[in-house]
Amino acid sequence: MCARYRLVRNPDPTGEHKKQALHPRVVPYGTVRINDLMYQVESRSGLSAGDVKGVLQTLADVMADKLEEGYIVELEGIGFFSISLSSRPVMDKSEIRSESIHFRNVNFRCGKYLKKKLKTMRLERMPETKSTLPSFEERLRRLTNHLNSHHFITCGDYRKLTGCSKYRALQDLNKLIDEGKLTKHGYRSTRVYSFPYF
Repeated sequence: MCARYRLVRNPDPTGEHKKQALHPRVVPYGTVRINDLMYQVESRSGLSAGDVKGVLQTLADVMADKLEEGYIVELEGIGFFSISLSSRPVMDKSEIRSESIHFRNVNFRCGKYLKKKLKTMRLERMPETKSTLPSFEERLRRLTNHLNSHHFITCGDYRKLTGCSKYRALQDLNKLIDEGKLTKHGYRSTRVYSFPYF
């Protein structure tokens, strides 16, 4: 199976609506979950799917311990994991204490073996389809129905619900926040949106 790609343009960062150059972006078939990986590893090794799941869970726990202690973790053949931190902006070291600095994210840097394996990947261009984006009113109706039953929504969920690009989805969600119709919770990758609480 070939990976699919599409040629896309980023929005003009200057806001002047100048046409930006096209660049290729992979169009995923979906997400491969742990259960899928377990059975594929089982078929290629002498390990059972249960053994694989147990090892991966234990590995995740040990990695979390080592990252929490401040180590960089290398998984040979895969890559390196490290921690990034966040704090409020300051101009002088004396303006901030350790209690004000927090975990932000886990960074991943791909290892040489994985890069080498992927350099020969086969790609095919995804056929262009003329899809009509639902009107803003229709997108709002779908969002309202979702929030009435799920209470929260992520930007990714909103994109699947409406067919929007990430740029358009964030524009919609921020517009609704500005109008007081939505509130946001969390930070970046963990951000969710909900109706305001009164």
